[in-house]
Amino acid sequence: MARPSKIDRLPEEVREAIGDLRRQGRTIDEILSHLRTLGVDDVSRSGLGTHIQRIDRIGARMREQRAIAVALADQIGDQPDKLAALNVELVHAAAFKLASAAEVEAGADLDVDDVATLSATLRNLAQARKLEGDRLVVAEKRAADKARREAADRAGAAAKARGLTPDTAAFIREQILGVT
Repeated sequence: MARPSKIDRLPEEVREAIGDLRRQGRTIDEILSHLRTLGVDDVSRSGLGTHIQRIDRIGARMREQRAIAVALADQIGDQPDKLAALNVELVHAAAFKLASAAEVEAGADLDVDDVATLSATLRNLAQARKLEGDRLVVAEKRAADKARREAADRAGAAAKARGLTPDTAAFIREQILGVT
């Protein structure tokens, strides 16, 4: 695992100040000047530039992922099952990307925490898929029960219209349609 940069080792308040200044649109030189007023003298201009580029890349990826998620959610609409499946696929893709990046990047290995996080993510994915499947089974059962009840009601109405006794109509409902 790579050693944290000088900026990553700065106190949280200083790192937050860097982020705030960057969000305000300040230049590297302006941020560096502000760091000097805070007594931070061991950060170079190039190190700050590298840090800001990394922040900008992460921000761009986050905005891109959010735009994709919003676009997909708009296409799916208010369909919870499809939205759950989409979330599972997005997390699965993110986990795969993490593992792939660790393989491709020179010297980057997944450490124990990364493996544990990836393992937990994959376990959660499997659990989410199972829950999604369980929900579909329950929804299908409800739909089948509703259809059977509606058919039994129609059969009962037809039996009465043909003059069958209520006992005979109930017998047909129970024995043939399985509805009590």
